[in-house]
Amino acid sequence: MESGLLKDKLNCVKCTEPCSLMKRKKSPNESIWRCKKCRAEKSLRIGSWFSCSKLNLQEILLLTWHLISGTKTCDIERHFGFSSATLADWHQFVHKQVLDHVELTSSKIGGVGKVVEVDESKFGKRKYHREHYVEGQWVFVGFDFIKGVP
Repeated sequence: MESGLLKDKLNCVKCTEPCSLMKRKKSPNESIWRCKKCRAEKSLRIGSWFSCSKLNLQEILLLTWHLISGTKTCDIERHFGFSSATLADWHQFVHKQVLDHVELTSSKIGGVGKVVEVDESKFGKRKYHREHYVEGQWVFVGFDFIKGVP
């Protein structure tokens, strides 16, 4: 909740009273939002990207970490027991979430009276220590300077 992945407050959809966070009796590792007034219940995951999955939160976080950190798909399949189709769906979903976040939090650079300096780097190593071909990842960075001031 501190990181903003889950809501820290929720109002009841039926009576608009504030809900309380409670442990679920059937599965003590999961919590729910419960309205004290009308006793309505909502999932802790409501309004988050966790709401689309039946996996528990720990599995979702571990799976996401493995996908982002570049763990091979076959290793993830072995570790979690998921099918390759499930992993492909999750990979696509996580990729879309990251892109959406970048779009929402990014701002345009440049404009009238501004100088934008673009730098590119490729991080990697030469394959088999031959030729000039380098395996790796390209990274592009844009620096926005006010004209005449670095």
